[in-house]
Amino acid sequence: MLSYEQFVRSIEAERPPSAANVALRALWHERRGNVEAAHALAEGDSSASGLWVRAYLRRKAGEADLAYHYWRAGVPEPSGDFDDEWSDIVHTILAETPVANAYGA
Repeated sequence: MLSYEQFVRSIEAERPPSAANVALRALWHERRGNVEAAHALAEGDSSASGLWVRAYLRRKAGEADLAYHYWRAGVPEPSGDFDDEWSDIVHTILAETPVANAYGA
């Protein structure tokens, strides 16, 4: 199982960890500055985690009227720091994904 610390350290690697699901891979690409890849991955993930990542990316891009997107993800719309939200999403996904490669990664 992938830990938060392992995931954060993996951002320096050439590719995301094989144990990362689609939502985590989107966050991995976003943290590395590849926002296009992050959006593409998130748009293709209809899980609750994917919807949360999608809402986060939209918020970070400065989109307005995000309440619907956060509602679909089942989480309250945040008003705080992007780094805090990123961390919250990663921790939540890692806690919910007990099986490596849960999305066929």
